[in-house]
Formats: sequence, structure tokens, C-alpha cells
Amino acid sequence: MISIKNGDGIRWPEGKRIAVMLTFDFDAELLRHSVIGKKNIGFADRSRGQYGTADGLERCVSMLERLRVPATFFIPGQIFEMYPEAVRKIAALGCEIGYHGYDHDHTVGIPEAQEMENLEKSEKLIQACCGKKPVGARGPLDVLQEYSAELLKKRGYLYDSTLKDCDWPYLLPNGLVELPTDVACDDFSYFYFSYADEATINCSYLPDEVRIFWQDAYDELAAEGDKVFVLKLHPQLIGRVSRIRMLEQFILYMQQSGAWIASCHDVAAYVKAFYEGKEGEAK
Repeated sequence: MISIKNGDGIRWPEGKRIAVMLTFDFDAELLRHSVIGKKNIGFADRSRGQYGTADGLERCVSMLERLRVPATFFIPGQIFEMYPEAVRKIAALGCEIGYHGYDHDHTVGIPEAQEMENLEKSEKLIQACCGKKPVGARGPLDVLQEYSAELLKKRGYLYDSTLKDCDWPYLLPNGLVELPTDVACDDFSYFYFSYADEATINCSYLPDEVRIFWQDAYDELAAEGDKVFVLKLHPQLIGRVSRIRMLEQFILYMQQSGAWIASCHDVAAYVKAFYEGKEGEAK
């Protein structure tokens, strides 16, 4: 009999079956720059990215307000400068905002001094908007540098949510909490579209097909009991009208089936306390 490798036996608050995090990468057209790989993207791709700053974001915010559920937004620093009103709308909702690079540069091998500058600029912008510095981060286009974990730890971060090595939360060697993600739970995998020659991508799944994929993953992880379900979303993709309807129905399903829906900060703090408690018991 094949045994499933589970996590470390964490149990969620109030007997909840699973910890669910609704996360939004609010990249606007910077996502398109990263995927296509050039600074001067075409008008069509730029407009697709900008959709997320208006109608797409408005639908996401309205849905979160209706359901009264927390969410975490990962936002590049440059977006604060490009779309200040949109970012203020997110902050006014009380959502957590995490670091997501400055200009969504996913180049491997960025010098540490440059990334330090990116962090400093972005942290100042987030603090000016929200009144506090970020405690969590996600790499642009899921890219982390070799030094990223240590740099984040030195700057007082609590968690990262980029890696894809398992289905449960854990501590990195330096004590940073990792909240793993999965490409199968990312709307990019199903809804991203571009005609650009450098990156022609046509992901055209029906919303209800995607809900089946997500619900199946959620149900299986919830049954195992010590897992996290990190839903990774982009306002420019999930914010289209039929997709946001599907997302709302799916969130309602998770609420009704025993999920603990919380911000990344709250889950990471809970996980950190759990592991520190285990270390105390071992001494």
C-alpha cells in the first residue's frame, strides 16, 4: 500500500479542516512585460493587463466585500506609482498587502544590492499606503533569488509564498514560514491569453471546468487534514464577469465545508507558533 506523505500534523483553529488563502497578484501590465520578455509590449496585451486595474479589480473587491472574507494582495512597488487609486481601494478594504518585487522583474541573478533597493522602495510605498511594512512576499513570476530567503528574514519578514515543493506549510532553515503554491491552483494556468510572438499563450478553459479542478484539489487536501490551499489569482484574469461568479461560488463552497479562510499573515503566524511550540516540547 502506498502511503501519502503528509505534513507535520498541524491542526487548524476551531477544528477547521484546511487553511485557505485567497491571494491576488495585482501586476497589471507588468505581468505581460514579464511573460513576453520585452519592455514595449503591444497595445492589446497592455490593455489586457490594464483591465485588472479597473473592471477586474472592482469585481474582486466587490466580491470580497459581499462574502466578508480576508485576502492577501501581492503588489509590485511600481504599481503603487502607476495606479495609486486602485491600490488605495485594496488598502481601504483592509486586505493584507505583500511584497512582489518593484517592477515585477523575474530575472534570475539580480544582484543582491539591486534587490535590496527594490525592497526598500516597495516597502516605503506599501507603508505609505497601508501604514505598515509588509511581512510577506511572493517572487515575481514565481522567481526567487538564491539569497531571497535570507534577505527577507533580515528585513523582518514572516513568510514567503512562492515555492511549490509540497502541500503543507513549513519553516525554511532560517525560520521563515513558507506557504507553498501550486500552478494547478493559479488562474494564470487556465485564463492567460496573448498573441505576442515571444509568448503566444491561449488558455481558454471554461470557468466551470476550472472550478471542478480547484474543488477536487481542495476536497482532497481537506481530507488529509494538515494542508494549505493557496489560491493564486490575478484581477486581470479572474476579474472577468463569468469567472468571478465561479470564484464566488467556489469560496462559498469552501466556507460551508469547513475551511479556515484567512490572510497569509494570519496563517503564517499560526504556523510559526505551531512549530515553535513543537520545538519547546522537544527540549
